[in-house]
Amino acid sequence: MKKAVKREMNDWEKELRRVAADLLSSGKVAVVLGYGRGTLPGRARPVFLTKAEEAEALIYNEQCRNNLTVYLPRLVAKGKVAVVCRPDDVRSLVGLIQEKQIEREQVHVIALAPEGSPPPLYDTLIKTEVTLENQNQERLEALAKKTPEERWQWFEGEMAKCIRCYACRNACPMCYCSECFVERSVPRWVGEGADRSDTMIFHIVRAMHAAGRCGECGACAEACPMGVDLALINQKINSDLLRLFAHKAGVDPQAPPALATFDPKDDNDFIK
Repeated sequence: MKKAVKREMNDWEKELRRVAADLLSSGKVAVVLGYGRGTLPGRARPVFLTKAEEAEALIYNEQCRNNLTVYLPRLVAKGKVAVVCRPDDVRSLVGLIQEKQIEREQVHVIALAPEGSPPPLYDTLIKTEVTLENQNQERLEALAKKTPEERWQWFEGEMAKCIRCYACRNACPMCYCSECFVERSVPRWVGEGADRSDTMIFHIVRAMHAAGRCGECGACAEACPMGVDLALINQKINSDLLRLFAHKAGVDPQAPPALATFDPKDDNDFIK
């Protein structure tokens, strides 16, 4: 019978556990939101810790791919929350602050970042060798070179995979509406069946809703059971926002979203 191999704890996990235990024992936070071992091999799950001794459950490695900030709007009602964030997750947190879903004082941000990847906001910074950022630069450039017709063909191919389970929406920190437009019956925006046009409407509206707000954490693509390339869609829109309006989502908590502002110098060539 094979013996279970105990995984060695790395330096950043030791520091993470120490920080979490200190925050809880001192009463500085009511909850620590982080990652723990999942019930399946190779998976991590969210853990909600309220006692210092529970900090031993925290892990941080390549399996930790969920964006935990999705829980914050509901969790801050229990008191101040310390949340474990990757650099791109911090951008989502900044977006939630910008849109008044949480207050800056309600969270203690524990950012884990590799060398050379500074998060835009944090209270505790822990250096790690784990790189989890959503890297799609080469594919983004290839998509940008396509003609509009080629891009539409690519989009149709991605939409053909979608089963409309809405896992992408549920995993996204910026999809916090109490009622999604797809679930409204008065008026009815989209049908409930598997009609391709309804599926495309859902993704187009969601992409436009995320424009200038998406922190590019990749949670939507990570949650998708069908492998729809949702992260690339959002990154293409974000690259257009950066080019047209010099706006990058989730960087400045005081800055409003790009599509909530007006500048007379904005490009108006689309108006005929």
